[in-house]
This record gives sequence, structure tokens and C-alpha cells, in this order.
Amino acid sequence: MLSIDVDYNDYWIWQAIDCIEPRVVVIEYNASWPPPSCVTVPYDAEGEWKGDNLFGASLAALAKLGDRKGYRLVGCSLSGVNAFFVRKDLCGERFLAPGSAAEHYEPARYFLAGLRSGHTPAIGSLVEV
Repeated sequence: MLSIDVDYNDYWIWQAIDCIEPRVVVIEYNASWPPPSCVTVPYDAEGEWKGDNLFGASLAALAKLGDRKGYRLVGCSLSGVNAFFVRKDLCGERFLAPGSAAEHYEPARYFLAGLRSGHTPAIGSLVEV
């Protein structure tokens, strides 16, 4: 699995990776640019996120890149932050085809990232069965 989340040059980093072909790629997308917008920020070696919405790439741009690299977009996180890609040779009939950005786009719901999730950890007695 390859995970890319550098808050700016994500698209360009994935484009440049050609020495591995992971089964799954998880990459941050910019939900500010919904489909059909197919855009990315220009590569900038010094580029970094400044807390605004000028970062990364649209989901459609990443889906197009993924397709060229042999991957199918199979879903996005509910928060509108991460896109999930699976290598096409592994997809079969398991995922919604053709895997377009329009089908899988989730709008920005960044407020979800701050919500507490899971259960409070606790120590106590257990019974082995």
C-alpha cells in the first residue's frame, strides 16, 4: 500500500513514482475542486500548505492519473480528504465501474476529522472462553 499525503505536491509525487506498483494507493485530494474540475497546483519543490484551499489536486485529476498508471478509483473517505485506488488487475467486478470522480466524489467535510471516534480505552478483567 502506498499512502501519499504531503499537503501540496501529492499529484506530482504519485506521477513520479515508477519503481513500485502497490496494490492500493491512498492519496489526499482537494475537495474544493469537485468534478469535472481536472486541476492540480503546479509542481513547486518548496510548495507547502498555507492553511488555505490552494493545495494538491482535484479528484478528477487524480482519477485520470491513476487510470494512466493502471489504477481504478474505488472510493473516497466521507470527510472528502482521501481517495482510494486499486490496481486494475486486482479489481475484477468488486468495485463500481468505471470508477469516475463523479461517482466517488465526497465534498469537503473537514469538521469530521475533529470528531472523537472509537471507544475510550479501559483496563479490566477478562474471561478466557
